[in-house]
Amino acid sequence: MGEIPTLSLLSTVLVTVAISYFVAWFYRNHYNPQKMLIAYLVYALPLSILGYFLHLNFILIVGIYLFGGIILIFRNSTYFNQ
Repeated sequence: MGEIPTLSLLSTVLVTVAISYFVAWFYRNHYNPQKMLIAYLVYALPLSILGYFLHLNFILIVGIYLFGGIILIFRNSTYFNQ
């Protein structure tokens, strides 16, 4: 666990946060959450490929993906309440 590439981990987290914000912003006027969730599910494959090439463990990729999903839910809730 001491040999986790920090720059790879940080870049993956930042890309995931950016994608979560973008998906929430893009679907801010759509009140059907299914479209938003499908758009975020499509991001799972590129994230897996990116994590593989950056030599991240599978559990880290899953954790980052779930973290982005939580951000997406709360960010979408912010747009919905406006």
